[in-house]
Amino acid sequence: MKYEISLSEDNTFIRIRVFETINGEIEREFAGKAITEAKQRNIRQFLVDVRGTTNVASSFQHYLFGYEDMEKLGLALNSKIAVLADESDRTHDFIETIFINAGHRCRLFRVEKVALEWLLLTKQ
Repeated sequence: MKYEISLSEDNTFIRIRVFETINGEIEREFAGKAITEAKQRNIRQFLVDVRGTTNVASSFQHYLFGYEDMEKLGLALNSKIAVLADESDRTHDFIETIFINAGHRCRLFRVEKVALEWLLLTKQ
């Protein structure tokens, strides 16, 4: 299994847990399924848990993902995306910059509690 998509226990966000190395293809695959699930439930918050994985997508693939793929997949600009990565892993850092520059609310976190607080306590 490459990833798992689930609804939070309180039905407020979609959780995406990735289990293997991330590349552009896997990013588009899990994002498409998560966005479809979120639209069906009228949810705009996502927790993307990439702890234990590395991201090998190129800078150009990240750019396409943030600027083109998200529009094609229908990610609402008022969505919130919290990315949860390992403390020492910097392979996911660039995606935050790309998403913010593309107009999305996205933040990278190293502590799950802090990620959830940002995701749920500031529903703007």
